[in-house]
Amino acid sequence: MMKPYGLFFLPALILFSCIGNKKDTIDAQISDTPNSGKISISVDASFLPLLNDEVTIFEKETPNAKIELVMLSESKGIQDFLDKKNRAIITTRKLSNDEIKFGKQNDLNPLHFFIAFDAVLLIINKENPDSVFTSNEIREVIEGNSTKEISVVFNSNGSGEIQFFKNLYNLNKLPSNFFATNNLTELIKYILTHKSAIGVIGLSNMLYNTDSLTEKVKIVSIRNSNGNKYLPTETNIRSGYYPFRREVYIVCGESWPGLGTGFAKFMTTDIGQTIIKRAGLIPARLSLRMIEVKKDF
Repeated sequence: MMKPYGLFFLPALILFSCIGNKKDTIDAQISDTPNSGKISISVDASFLPLLNDEVTIFEKETPNAKIELVMLSESKGIQDFLDKKNRAIITTRKLSNDEIKFGKQNDLNPLHFFIAFDAVLLIINKENPDSVFTSNEIREVIEGNSTKEISVVFNSNGSGEIQFFKNLYNLNKLPSNFFATNNLTELIKYILTHKSAIGVIGLSNMLYNTDSLTEKVKIVSIRNSNGNKYLPTETNIRSGYYPFRREVYIVCGESWPGLGTGFAKFMTTDIGQTIIKRAGLIPARLSLRMIEVKKDF
């Protein structure tokens, strides 16, 4: 039987713990501002070169800030973000309602910052004569209903490209013609040795490996109902003519304006968007050019 003084000690201990936790949060807010502090951000390998450039410039402008990039697959990165292991994450989709709800239950306030357009590319062996597909034909392949024997290859089990097609076609599971390699190098080797295979990669993967990939593989064009063929160029992606377009976000989970929020806003500025442009990706914001029109010539 608990002694009377024990009944008073327990509430006091709980109160002290709550006060301590609140003090830790306040201390973190004081030392962590949009321009100072230390945080970690999870990022898929395909976006790592871009984020390295963004962090380098941001840290030069804000010397009291330190950002560590943690390379994780998108699915693992989202889980770690929701578990509060990393302050922010780069994703190719918005968090679902269930994920946002879970985050808020875990004292997170997920904020989405739209930073760039991306696309899912389909690559094939150069000797494969079928380099043009309709969207319906791709859907049949992805759903496993194609009359052609085509294998579909991704560069990892947790890749954002897998989730993209699962969401696009409402798939609960992938058909038996799907394979996942460990990295982009293995994916390319598979394409080179399987003439009927289709490889699925992100636009950023293609951009950062252009020289090595274009010599070995072909990019699939998508034909619309009017018979027009569209490759994943910047114009076609931004306009939506290329159908497998996706958006890139940086998601922060801060309840105060901290370093994650500061870095996210930096990526949406002219400087941050210019870095995205120079990296070969498609910035979310179009730069405006002011042109003076003179009446007299």
